[in-house]
Amino acid sequence: MKILINIALQSLLSRKVTVSLTIISLTISIVLFLSIDTLRLGAKKSFFGNVKSGDLILGARSGEIQLLLYSLFQIGSPTNNISWESYQQISKMPEIDWIIPISLGDSHKQFRVMGTTQNYFERFSYRKDQKLQFKSGTYFKNTFDVVIGSDVAKILNYKLEDNIIIAHGIASQSLHDEFPFKIKGILKKTGTSTDKLVLVSLEALEAIHKDWKTGSKLPSKIKNKKKEIKDLDLTPKELTAAVIKLKSPITIFKIQREINDYQEESLQAIIPGIVLTKLWQIVSITENIMLSISSMVIVSSIIGMIAILYSNLNIRRKEMALLRIVGASPKNIFTLMMFEAFLISFFSIIFAIVLVQIASFIFFPILDRQFGIFLEQKLWNARNLYFLNLVLLSSLLVSIFPSIQAFRKSINDGI
Repeated sequence: MKILINIALQSLLSRKVTVSLTIISLTISIVLFLSIDTLRLGAKKSFFGNVKSGDLILGARSGEIQLLLYSLFQIGSPTNNISWESYQQISKMPEIDWIIPISLGDSHKQFRVMGTTQNYFERFSYRKDQKLQFKSGTYFKNTFDVVIGSDVAKILNYKLEDNIIIAHGIASQSLHDEFPFKIKGILKKTGTSTDKLVLVSLEALEAIHKDWKTGSKLPSKIKNKKKEIKDLDLTPKELTAAVIKLKSPITIFKIQREINDYQEESLQAIIPGIVLTKLWQIVSITENIMLSISSMVIVSSIIGMIAILYSNLNIRRKEMALLRIVGASPKNIFTLMMFEAFLISFFSIIFAIVLVQIASFIFFPILDRQFGIFLEQKLWNARNLYFLNLVLLSSLLVSIFPSIQAFRKSINDGI
């Protein structure tokens, strides 16, 4: 066996150019497949990382996916709001552990403004139950304090104590310029939609809309804006949505049913994990196409390897004849061809593993920092190992055909 291994290695080295090109082709295809699969799983985990906080999402009656998108991802706009009275009544349910109110509608330079409470900073979690952390400053303590996400701070070059003006609606055409906010906190990068949020208190949103009605600004009755606003009742009249955490997950369907059957108002409660799974199934066709393309690249590379083995049979006929002269049997010739195919596949897999590992150390932090796609450094899970074994086995199976051809030629030569 040692002699065959040595002969196989020497034979491959004697054909450096063709063998190297074959290994490079197969290596690139394996790297492509592993990269696409890792990105796919990372994007899915990052996407699902937004729903780690709550068991239910409360909102006005609308589509499940629509409610999920605007409440957790701040994508799109709500068709209706929920009243503060209904929110208060539901929050008092004994089965509820905590609740985070969400109020949307305004913006700042194309970034969404979200009104909420201190609970958001204390309770919101993402990915593997990670909590929000401040890069600098703290949460809002006064009415016109504001906390911004990491992307907002980076893109707009904001720092603590800077003043910002909030726009009415998303178009940024009407400004609440009489109520400047002061930045009191900047959050660390999370890789979630929180990075692109401008966070204020519910009271602040109520205050800046005191002179507004049906989307238009009315003549103000307040002379000294910030001074007199403190004496007004700033209790919110309505909310966009709320994230609910239950004391026990056993009660999730009971509470969902009670909210959906709520008599005083048309409300809806959704289970974010289930709805997000439905949404992911809709967009999964793209990832399946990418995986199919990378699989086809691997298949074509393996076929290319076999084509090279076939094309070399006539060229290597003298080599086979010499091996027969020194005592190699047709079975030895067959084994030699199979072992050469094994070595090509094995080296391709090793090089692919090294390249993917190097790329992970270089690009994974960049993907997390720039795009919010968190990829684990631990790449070699059961799925990847199964795939690599499948590549190796497939290479060996298809190399049987040129090996059989070499076996027959060595017999026909009759040496």
